[in-house]
Amino acid sequence: MTEERACRKCRTLTRDDVCPTCGSSDLSPNWSGMVIILDVQKSDVAKAMGVTKPGRYALNIL
Repeated sequence: MTEERACRKCRTLTRDDVCPTCGSSDLSPNWSGMVIILDVQKSDVAKAMGVTKPGRYALNIL
């Protein structure tokens, strides 16, 4: 099973070779902390992170 990686551009967590959110292939296996955004419109965390789509995001990417 492939290890989960974080997109360095948008912080999306994925097991794919390309980020499903922004299309970047700049992915890092070194990340920590995760936030799950369910409702982008009501989430202050999503606004602070600049997230525009529901999903799972890394808080820190090394």
